[in-house]
Amino acid sequence: MTLRTFFRTASLVLLFSGFAAAASAQQTIKCESNNGGRNYCGQYNPNQVTMDRQISGSPCVRGNTWGVDNRGLWVDRGCRAIFVVSREGGYPGGGYPPPGQGGYPGGGWHHQQPGNQWPPSGGNWGRGGACVYKDSNFRGDEMCFRRGEQLRGMPGGMNDRVSSIRVFGGARVTFYIDADFSGQRATTSSDIPNLSDWRVPGMNHSWNDRISSLRVQ
Repeated sequence: MTLRTFFRTASLVLLFSGFAAAASAQQTIKCESNNGGRNYCGQYNPNQVTMDRQISGSPCVRGNTWGVDNRGLWVDRGCRAIFVVSREGGYPGGGYPPPGQGGYPGGGWHHQQPGNQWPPSGGNWGRGGACVYKDSNFRGDEMCFRRGEQLRGMPGGMNDRVSSIRVFGGARVTFYIDADFSGQRATTSSDIPNLSDWRVPGMNHSWNDRISSLRVQ
Protein backbone atom coordinates (compact mmCIF):
# COMPACT_ATOMS: atom_id res chain seq x y z
CA MET A 1 0.00 0.00 0.00
CA THR A 2 1.37 3.38 -0.99
CA LEU A 3 1.49 6.27 1.48
CA ARG A 4 -1.12 8.16 -0.55
CA THR A 5 -3.50 5.19 -0.48
CA PHE A 6 -2.97 4.80 3.26
CA PHE A 7 -3.94 8.43 4.00
CA ARG A 8 -6.94 8.21 1.68
CA THR A 9 -8.18 5.09 3.45
CA ALA A 10 -7.60 6.63 6.88
CA SER A 11 -9.54 9.73 5.87
CA LEU A 12 -12.51 7.65 4.74
CA VAL A 13 -12.48 5.69 8.00
CA LEU A 14 -12.52 8.91 10.04
CA LEU A 15 -15.29 10.36 7.87
CA PHE A 16 -17.59 7.38 8.28
CA SER A 17 -16.76 7.18 11.98
CA GLY A 18 -17.94 10.77 12.34
CA PHE A 19 -21.20 9.94 10.56
CA ALA A 20 -21.73 6.94 12.82
CA ALA A 21 -21.10 9.00 15.96
CA ALA A 22 -23.57 11.67 14.84
CA ALA A 23 -26.18 9.03 14.04
CA SER A 24 -25.75 7.36 17.42
CA ALA A 25 -26.14 10.71 19.20
CA GLN A 26 -29.67 11.22 17.87
CA GLN A 27 -32.52 9.41 16.19
CA THR A 28 -35.61 10.36 14.20
CA ILE A 29 -39.06 8.99 14.90
CA LYS A 30 -42.48 9.48 13.33
CA CYS A 31 -45.36 10.17 15.69
CA GLU A 32 -48.93 10.38 14.36
CA SER A 33 -52.38 11.26 15.68
CA ASN A 34 -54.29 9.45 12.95
CA ASN A 35 -57.64 9.26 14.75
CA GLY A 36 -57.57 12.81 16.06
CA GLY A 37 -56.82 11.63 19.58
CA ARG A 38 -53.68 11.74 21.71
CA ASN A 39 -51.01 9.20 20.84
CA TYR A 40 -47.75 8.52 22.74
CA CYS A 41 -44.61 7.52 20.84
CA GLY A 42 -41.91 6.82 23.39
CA GLN A 43 -40.57 7.85 26.78
CA TYR A 44 -38.25 10.87 26.50
CA ASN A 45 -37.27 13.95 28.49
CA PRO A 46 -38.62 17.31 27.23
CA ASN A 47 -35.15 18.65 26.41
CA GLN A 48 -34.39 15.62 24.21
CA VAL A 49 -37.11 16.16 21.59
CA THR A 50 -37.43 18.69 18.76
CA MET A 51 -39.73 18.60 15.75
CA ASP A 52 -37.94 18.12 12.44
CA ARG A 53 -40.89 18.54 10.06
CA GLN A 54 -44.67 18.41 10.04
CA ILE A 55 -46.25 15.85 7.69
CA SER A 56 -49.90 16.47 8.49
CA GLY A 57 -52.41 19.00 7.26
CA SER A 58 -53.34 19.71 10.86
CA PRO A 59 -50.97 22.07 12.72
CA CYS A 60 -48.27 20.69 15.00
CA VAL A 61 -47.63 23.25 17.77
CA ARG A 62 -45.63 22.33 20.84
CA GLY A 63 -47.63 22.57 24.03
CA ASN A 64 -50.84 22.48 22.00
CA THR A 65 -50.93 19.55 19.58
CA TRP A 66 -47.66 17.91 20.55
CA GLY A 67 -45.39 17.85 23.55
CA VAL A 68 -43.48 15.76 26.06
CA ASP A 69 -44.88 15.01 29.51
CA ASN A 70 -44.18 12.43 32.21
CA ARG A 71 -45.49 9.70 29.90
CA GLY A 72 -43.29 10.73 26.98
CA LEU A 73 -43.66 12.27 23.51
CA TRP A 74 -47.27 12.80 22.44
CA VAL A 75 -49.23 14.17 19.46
CA ASP A 76 -52.89 15.17 19.40
CA ARG A 77 -55.72 16.53 17.21
CA GLY A 78 -54.38 15.24 13.89
CA CYS A 79 -50.74 16.29 14.28
CA ARG A 80 -48.33 13.99 12.42
CA ALA A 81 -44.63 14.83 12.37
CA ILE A 82 -41.04 13.62 12.28
CA PHE A 83 -39.17 14.29 15.51
CA VAL A 84 -35.48 14.31 16.36
CA VAL A 85 -34.52 12.73 19.67
CA SER A 86 -31.09 13.57 21.06
CA ARG A 87 -29.65 10.80 23.22
CA GLU A 88 -27.66 13.30 25.28
CA GLY A 89 -30.51 15.77 25.70
CA GLY A 90 -30.65 19.36 24.43
CA TYR A 91 -30.52 20.32 20.77
CA PRO A 92 -28.71 18.08 18.29
CA GLY A 93 -25.28 19.59 17.84
CA GLY A 94 -25.65 21.85 20.88
CA GLY A 95 -25.95 25.64 20.83
CA TYR A 96 -29.10 27.58 19.99
CA PRO A 97 -31.86 26.28 17.70
CA PRO A 98 -32.63 27.79 14.28
CA PRO A 99 -35.89 29.78 13.86
CA GLY A 100 -39.02 27.74 14.46
CA GLN A 101 -37.15 24.70 15.78
CA GLY A 102 -39.36 22.42 17.82
CA GLY A 103 -42.70 23.74 16.57
CA TYR A 104 -42.69 26.92 18.64
CA PRO A 105 -40.18 29.70 19.30
CA GLY A 106 -37.01 28.54 20.94
CA GLY A 107 -37.91 24.86 20.74
CA GLY A 108 -38.24 24.35 24.51
CA TRP A 109 -35.96 24.38 27.53
CA HIS A 110 -32.29 24.11 26.65
CA HIS A 111 -29.45 23.08 28.94
CA GLN A 112 -26.86 25.85 28.84
CA GLN A 113 -23.44 24.80 27.62
CA PRO A 114 -20.06 26.45 28.36
CA GLY A 115 -19.53 27.37 24.69
CA ASN A 116 -22.86 29.18 24.20
CA GLN A 117 -22.49 32.75 22.99
CA TRP A 118 -24.30 35.75 24.42
CA PRO A 119 -26.29 37.19 22.88
CA PRO A 120 -27.34 34.31 20.60
CA SER A 121 -25.94 34.55 17.07
CA GLY A 122 -26.94 33.09 13.71
CA GLY A 123 -30.41 31.76 13.00
CA ASN A 124 -31.95 35.26 12.48
CA TRP A 125 -31.23 36.40 16.04
CA GLY A 126 -29.92 39.74 14.74
CA ARG A 127 -33.20 41.62 15.29
CA GLY A 128 -32.98 41.00 19.02
CA GLY A 129 -34.87 38.83 21.43
CA ALA A 130 -34.92 37.52 24.97
CA CYS A 131 -34.14 34.42 27.02
CA VAL A 132 -35.91 33.26 30.17
CA TYR A 133 -34.19 31.10 32.79
CA LYS A 134 -35.32 28.63 35.43
CA ASP A 135 -32.94 30.09 38.02
CA SER A 136 -32.01 33.61 39.12
CA ASN A 137 -29.01 35.45 37.64
CA PHE A 138 -29.53 33.81 34.22
CA ARG A 139 -28.63 30.33 35.41
CA GLY A 140 -30.18 26.94 34.81
CA ASP A 141 -32.14 25.83 31.77
CA GLU A 142 -33.10 28.55 29.31
CA MET A 143 -35.68 29.20 26.61
CA CYS A 144 -34.93 31.88 23.98
CA PHE A 145 -37.22 33.85 21.67
CA ARG A 146 -36.58 36.13 18.71
CA ARG A 147 -38.37 39.47 18.42
CA GLY A 148 -41.90 38.92 17.12
CA GLU A 149 -42.28 35.49 18.73
CA GLN A 150 -44.68 34.57 21.50
CA LEU A 151 -45.76 31.65 23.64
CA ARG A 152 -49.40 31.20 24.66
CA GLY A 153 -48.52 28.70 27.35
CA MET A 154 -45.38 27.13 28.75
CA PRO A 155 -44.93 23.47 27.78
CA GLY A 156 -45.96 20.75 30.22
CA GLY A 157 -43.97 20.75 33.45
CA MET A 158 -42.43 24.17 32.70
CA ASN A 159 -45.28 26.48 33.65
CA ASP A 160 -44.49 28.94 36.47
CA ARG A 161 -40.78 28.07 36.42
CA VAL A 162 -39.13 31.32 35.20
CA SER A 163 -36.85 33.13 37.66
CA SER A 164 -34.84 35.58 35.49
CA ILE A 165 -35.04 37.25 32.07
CA ARG A 166 -32.30 38.48 29.75
CA VAL A 167 -33.08 40.92 26.90
CA PHE A 168 -30.90 41.91 23.92
CA GLY A 169 -31.02 43.86 20.66
CA GLY A 170 -33.56 46.47 21.82
CA ALA A 171 -36.35 43.92 22.29
CA ARG A 172 -39.17 44.24 24.81
CA VAL A 173 -40.75 41.36 26.75
CA THR A 174 -44.33 41.35 28.03
CA PHE A 175 -45.09 38.47 30.35
CA TYR A 176 -48.39 37.31 31.83
CA ILE A 177 -49.42 35.47 34.96
CA ASP A 178 -51.89 33.27 33.04
CA ALA A 179 -51.83 31.41 29.74
CA ASP A 180 -53.19 32.97 26.53
CA PHE A 181 -51.78 36.40 27.44
CA SER A 182 -54.30 36.97 30.23
CA GLY A 183 -54.23 38.12 33.84
CA GLN A 184 -51.70 40.51 35.35
CA ARG A 185 -48.83 41.47 33.08
CA ALA A 186 -45.53 43.35 33.14
CA THR A 187 -43.12 44.60 30.49
CA THR A 188 -39.35 44.97 30.47
CA SER A 189 -36.74 46.05 27.94
CA SER A 190 -33.91 45.41 30.41
CA ASP A 191 -32.47 42.34 32.10
CA ILE A 192 -34.16 41.07 35.26
CA PRO A 193 -31.62 39.03 37.25
CA ASN A 194 -34.16 37.99 39.87
CA LEU A 195 -37.93 38.05 39.37
CA SER A 196 -38.35 37.89 43.13
CA ASP A 197 -37.61 41.64 43.05
CA TRP A 198 -40.59 42.33 40.76
CA ARG A 199 -44.03 42.44 42.41
CA VAL A 200 -47.18 41.32 40.60
CA PRO A 201 -49.63 44.28 40.43
CA GLY A 202 -52.40 43.88 43.00
CA MET A 203 -50.94 40.64 44.38
CA ASN A 204 -48.98 39.87 47.53
CA HIS A 205 -46.20 37.99 45.75
CA SER A 206 -43.48 38.46 43.16
CA TRP A 207 -43.21 37.36 39.53
CA ASN A 208 -40.78 34.58 40.44
CA ASP A 209 -42.15 31.25 39.16
CA ARG A 210 -45.36 32.97 38.03
CA ILE A 211 -45.00 33.45 34.23
CA SER A 212 -47.38 31.39 32.08
CA SER A 213 -47.24 33.17 28.69
CA LEU A 214 -45.17 35.88 27.03
CA ARG A 215 -44.57 38.03 23.97
CA VAL A 216 -41.25 39.39 22.65
CA GLN A 217 -41.51 42.58 20.54
